[in-house]
Amino acid sequence: MRRTLTVLALVCAVLVLFASLSWAGNWVSKSYGKYQAPKFTPYLKSLIKTGNVYDLGVVRSADMPLWPGHPKFVVLNYKYHGETHDIDPATYENDFVQMCNHSGTHMDALNHIGERQPDGRILLYGGKTADQVKEWWGMNWVSGADMTPVICRAIVLDFCKYFNTEFVEKELTPEDIKGCMDKQGIKWVPGVPTAILIRTGYMKYWLQGPEAVAKLKGHGGPNLAAQKYMNLELGAVLTGADTVSYEYMPNAPHPVHRWMLMNGYLQNELLNLEGVAADGVYEGVYIALPLKIRGTSGSNIDPILIN
Repeated sequence: MRRTLTVLALVCAVLVLFASLSWAGNWVSKSYGKYQAPKFTPYLKSLIKTGNVYDLGVVRSADMPLWPGHPKFVVLNYKYHGETHDIDPATYENDFVQMCNHSGTHMDALNHIGERQPDGRILLYGGKTADQVKEWWGMNWVSGADMTPVICRAIVLDFCKYFNTEFVEKELTPEDIKGCMDKQGIKWVPGVPTAILIRTGYMKYWLQGPEAVAKLKGHGGPNLAAQKYMNLELGAVLTGADTVSYEYMPNAPHPVHRWMLMNGYLQNELLNLEGVAADGVYEGVYIALPLKIRGTSGSNIDPILIN
């Protein structure tokens, strides 16, 4: 009898503990930098008109173009069919992937960029230094493991159509951002988390392979004034582009990257916006899910836009 009462008391205590915890609060996505914890709102639902899902990610392969200095992308077989016997008479195939987290369509983590200081320290987002967060397994500060799922309204700015060209190579200004939005009839909705996705036409060359990309002198993209306009004046929670580097190139000091990541703003690179452009889709629900890998400086993503 005493044991029964003890067990009942323990069960009651556990139930009280469960009741006192806000499990939703422990499991829902958190904020990351300036990007606030995402929610699927009635407004986002209202943006879905056709239900069409556009895949904005690229296929990753050993022969895809890479940023100079990034390691090769390699898929290696670990076990071929016929080599396994632990589930006879069936067999299975297994493999592993070597890749840079900045290859193909990806999102930069906030620890990706650092600023050298006069005293030799390298300052990262949030006031940490590189030495403070360096581990043998990567970085213990705002890494891929801390990144949050992205779900928000997205607007697509098609600068190829705006400038009536196949490929935009110019530096985009705040006036260009405003002009493209006006021409496409896009309205900014205050208080609604919104991503701005920029099409320059670069992706057409990327999809042709490294030789086609090597012939380019650079690519178009926002300058720092345009970026500050999107983040600070409009209030964009994320910006992305179809280019290998999210900003106007060549621009060796990378001022846009540096300002964004040091100030907690998210960016996506190498988005395939050819499909949405062909269909004239300029608005929808954007979903991008980073891989939660501890220690990384970014994450490969396969984002979608639902129209």
